Amino acid sequence: MTEDELLSVIETDYRNRHMYWIERRLNKRLEKWFRKTDEVEITDLLAARQVNDLHIEVFSFYNKADYEPVTKLTPEAYQNWISTVVTGWAVRKSVSVWSKIKMASRQQKNNAIR
Repeated sequence: MTEDELLSVIETDYRNRHMYWIERRLNKRLEKWFRKTDEVEITDLLAARQVNDLHIEVFSFYNKADYEPVTKLTPEAYQNWISTVVTGWAVRKSVSVWSKIKMASRQQKNNAIR
C-alpha cells in the first residue's frame, strides 16, 4: 500500500471513528487554558508551546490506540498528518467560537434596544 493510499484510509477512519474522540480531547485542553486566566489573547492560543501540546494530545491518542495504518507512515508523513488534524480542529473551533461571540453580541445589542 502506498503512502497516499494509507493516508486516504487514515483520513476516512479519522472522519468516521476517531474525530470525535480526538477533538473532545483537544476541546478539554482548550478549556483548561481558558480556566487558567481571566483574559486570553488570540496570540496566547497560537503560542508554540500550546500548539505543541495539541500535537502531543493527538500523538498520544494514536499511540494508545495502537492504530496500525499510522505506524506504517514515514515520520514526516506522520507529523504532517498530526499537523493536519490539529489545524483542521483549530479552524473549526475558531469558527465555532467566533459565531458564538457574534450571537452573544447580537443578543446583547437586541436587549439594549428593548
